[in-house]
Amino acid sequence: MVPALWTLAVLSTVLAWLVSRHRPEHRPIAWLLGYGLATDAVRELIGARVLRPARAELAGAPFTGWVRVAGHVESALFVGWMAGVAALAVFIFGRRRPWGVLAVYVVAVAVLVAGYPTIRGAMLGRAYLALELAALCTSVGCLILWFLGGERGKTHHLAAGFIVIGESLMLVGPFRMGIFDAWDLARSILIALYISLVPVQGVAIWRRTS
Repeated sequence: MVPALWTLAVLSTVLAWLVSRHRPEHRPIAWLLGYGLATDAVRELIGARVLRPARAELAGAPFTGWVRVAGHVESALFVGWMAGVAALAVFIFGRRRPWGVLAVYVVAVAVLVAGYPTIRGAMLGRAYLALELAALCTSVGCLILWFLGGERGKTHHLAAGFIVIGESLMLVGPFRMGIFDAWDLARSILIALYISLVPVQGVAIWRRTS
């Protein structure tokens, strides 16, 4: 599953940047997909090289020193995707600069850092759930208001809609089951998301070249 996920993630990101060459309104999609691809690679590296070995060694004790810093970086990157989805919806569907989303993201990361080691384990999972709910309320709200406005959808609207829907499935799937215990389901949802994005962006490129 992992090779398929990475392949589709790279393909979707490359297609997004190709579309954005001729459609500037598609650039937020390309930036978000690029962020997701890059941060997934960094988070996997941090987890494999630092966090998982440290957890095994510390047997549940809190992280300290540079290991704690690595943990906060990994957490900030994870939350950054949620914030990115909300910011994308505000920008594309709400037609507003997402400075408010950025401010909430900075405060949320600061709270997670300052609240450690109290906020970890199950409590960290609940914090992630609260942030996901906030991001989805913002995203879905912007999507619904745009839809009710009756504007004709374009490629970037369709791609952003798929991303919001995919993130919503994360809430009713992995977050409901336990975000730390349902990574296989999360990967399946991401694969489905990328599979939906590839033809949407591929058709836009084909129309341009035709």
